[in-house]
Amino acid sequence: MRRPAAVVIDCGALIRSPSLWGLRAALIGFLLAQSVPATIDATLQMQLGNPSGAITDTNNHDHFLIQRTVEAIDYSDNLGEPNWTAWDLTAPDIGTNDRSPVFFTDTNLPANFHRVNPGDYTGSDYDRGHMCPSADRTDTRADNDLVFFMSNIIPQAPDNNQGIWGNFESYCRSLVQSSNNYELLIICGPSGFNSAKINTNGYVSIPQYVWKIVVVVPPGAGSATNRITTTNRVIALKVPNTNGVSTTWEDFITSANQIQVDTGYTFFTALPPAVAAALRSKVDGQTNPPPIIYGFSPTNGSAGATVTITGTNFLQASQVAFGGVGTTFNVDTITQITATVPTNAATGFVSVTTASGTAISTNTFTVINNGGTTVYSGVIVGWDMSTLTGGANNFGPSPFAATTNAPHVIAGGLVRGTGVATSGTAAVGAWGGTTFTNATAALAVASNRFATFTLSVTNGYTLSIASVSHFDYRRSSTGPDSGVLQYQVGSGAFVDITNLSYPSSASSGGSIAPIDLSGIAALQNVPANTNLTFRIVNYNGTSSSGTWYIYNAAGSTALDLTVQGTITQSTSSTNAAATFSSLQFTNNQFQFTVNGTTGSNYVVEVTTNLSPANWVPVITNAAPFVFIQSNTPSSAPQFYRVRNWP
Repeated sequence: MRRPAAVVIDCGALIRSPSLWGLRAALIGFLLAQSVPATIDATLQMQLGNPSGAITDTNNHDHFLIQRTVEAIDYSDNLGEPNWTAWDLTAPDIGTNDRSPVFFTDTNLPANFHRVNPGDYTGSDYDRGHMCPSADRTDTRADNDLVFFMSNIIPQAPDNNQGIWGNFESYCRSLVQSSNNYELLIICGPSGFNSAKINTNGYVSIPQYVWKIVVVVPPGAGSATNRITTTNRVIALKVPNTNGVSTTWEDFITSANQIQVDTGYTFFTALPPAVAAALRSKVDGQTNPPPIIYGFSPTNGSAGATVTITGTNFLQASQVAFGGVGTTFNVDTITQITATVPTNAATGFVSVTTASGTAISTNTFTVINNGGTTVYSGVIVGWDMSTLTGGANNFGPSPFAATTNAPHVIAGGLVRGTGVATSGTAAVGAWGGTTFTNATAALAVASNRFATFTLSVTNGYTLSIASVSHFDYRRSSTGPDSGVLQYQVGSGAFVDITNLSYPSSASSGGSIAPIDLSGIAALQNVPANTNLTFRIVNYNGTSSSGTWYIYNAAGSTALDLTVQGTITQSTSSTNAAATFSSLQFTNNQFQFTVNGTTGSNYVVEVTTNLSPANWVPVITNAAPFVFIQSNTPSSAPQFYRVRNWP
């Protein structure tokens, strides 16, 4: 049951909107706040918990918590949209007020956040899609205006937004307006992001999916959570954010568990653990739980390659598909399937279908063709600072090896310039140094006060850099507040990319918004074995003891500095054919050396029959390398070959 509460509107925020409608909404909201009680309360909008641990820290650009009378939002400044929106829906929330005729820039966001404008979507071919829908908040004019803030909006394909999404929203309202007088606890959001934006050089990221979870609660006294048991109905949807999608919402029913796998969130944390676990596994209208995909390995391969898919509820699998193309497969256990990449597959998601539903992978499988094909797109290299212990004179190793790097990428570690000092007490979860006191970037370069890292790809591939997608920092009050990001191709001159600003000196650190590099021609289609060097030049510190770090601002094992890009297979390969040398057979152990183009990958394959041959890959490595086969069989012969990979 809802508790009466006054509607509170930030009139200043709405008046600042460049629109007469904004002024109208602000004035009406002010009058309502003075005289009209409403049934909407900010304390009711997040009753099931905070699934991502969002906080009201203005330096948290990934998960900033917004709590309004009409909804709760985990807002991502880096994506330009909400990660999720949660709200409570009852019949009194649905009134007769008209839909707001305009959207509003959310000027309530922190001053160091980018503010998305309604006009940013113009010409993008995407709708301004509400998370908390307009029709769920028509009890007052002011409440409806609040869900038109751009912080409640994501880019939705028109067929998705106006079709299935709208149909399911209407169905939810029919539940609360029925004779059962249900109360609904709802959370929804986007998922499946890559580097796509709504417009060229735009800010807002395009999700590949939208999802929604609805817990249906019977009427009664007290908090809705007091009326939730393992028997409550749960409706979870995962819908492709594309045009041409079905308008029937029942076609996309899944479980909260699947969405949890996709997003990394933990749902229903405010409920008792046993109740939460039961609700997360529910699939509306189905007795048997649907399949769930946790991951697959390898993440790329050519037609005919074997892929191991891990997850659960696989026993009754009837189809496995790569990019929508069905293939042959074997159900190994309830948690594992072995499948073959089909000959006509394209890069796309992996899916497993049973009688209870279809599970869709969170990440895409990349199909490798004969050349000119993208073999990887995503994080090229990244560093996690959480393992660094800090302490006296311990500012992290130099070089500091990357935590992760993409296939075919050779990543050099983070290296301090010789002018960067490491004396004093360093913070935990931080890599950096001191003495960034130069007045300009040029003087800092001359004093070798910078940090660098290098990237290159192996033979047969090219590298294109899309962005510095994540950059968390920390500095002391006397540390550098300014910097410059630069790049160098090969042994050429360093070129400025952008100025860097480190406004926060809080001990919690801060985040720099993603830096788009896709428009820099020199960083696109970089050939194999060509070093790209990135240099972070810091200056304007006021004391030689002032500190600067790349920092574990999230307090987790997530990457703190990442570069995104694409690896493409070259249309022609300069790799030399593989050769054998130094063949030896001693003590039931067989070994030989594989020679070829240094640094290029070769695969060793084995078969026990040449007619027909069934070559099985046993190891892939960069030449030259030694292959060793221990415990060789004494009866059946074995034949070996080595070929270029891929």
